[in-house]
Amino acid sequence: MSTALLEPPATVDELRERAEELAGDVAEQLEPPVAGPAPPAFFGPLRAAVLSLARSPAWRSHDLTTELLLLVERLRDELDADRTGTDPEWRVREVLQRMLVVLRAMVRQLEHNELDRPEHAARFVAQALADVEVGQVAALLDTSPRMVANYRRGHVGQLRKNPARVTLVAQLVHELLGSMTARGVLLWFDARQLDGRTPRELIDEDPATHRAALIALARGGRAQTDRGGARLGAVDRAA
Repeated sequence: MSTALLEPPATVDELRERAEELAGDVAEQLEPPVAGPAPPAFFGPLRAAVLSLARSPAWRSHDLTTELLLLVERLRDELDADRTGTDPEWRVREVLQRMLVVLRAMVRQLEHNELDRPEHAARFVAQALADVEVGQVAALLDTSPRMVANYRRGHVGQLRKNPARVTLVAQLVHELLGSMTARGVLLWFDARQLDGRTPRELIDEDPATHRAALIALARGGRAQTDRGGARLGAVDRAA
């Protein structure tokens, strides 16, 4: 691992890239059974990368960082205790799986933070729903088809109209695309789900007032998946 990679990430893109790389490294260790000399070999670079991420100002005092650091130390303990290197009770794999949950929660939070910026949110929705007719996306964002076409090309100026609506729609689309097609996402907005009302109706009424309820609805069963991982409070707060 190069010295440059051990420097704390300084930008949002670097943070997301580093977290994604770490998640990939951890997932890779879950592929084959942990055996032989591999665990000590991967632990050093993994610990160094986690410490680098933890030194970033964005994560330095975050609950997820604390959770990740504790899991790294637990991983060291489990590796030391596994004299045979075969992980017969899957204790090493359990820690790695918990680390993967925390790292994926970090990536999600970074993505969500970016979607709080209306310009980024508008571009995200337009491009993520590229298979949906321009007019339908425009109606969802309460803008014109011409503007959506511009967003899809990456041409987004400062958004002054309905920034709260645009960011909420982006957060919802981001959540839903994990389990739906673009067309399914569009149908979700017009399904009667909350006291007989559709998400689109609630957004039309007041996106700020209904934000929490709609995001919780969009997340649906994903929280149940998260609960198979690290300390739940930290993950749930970041999700």
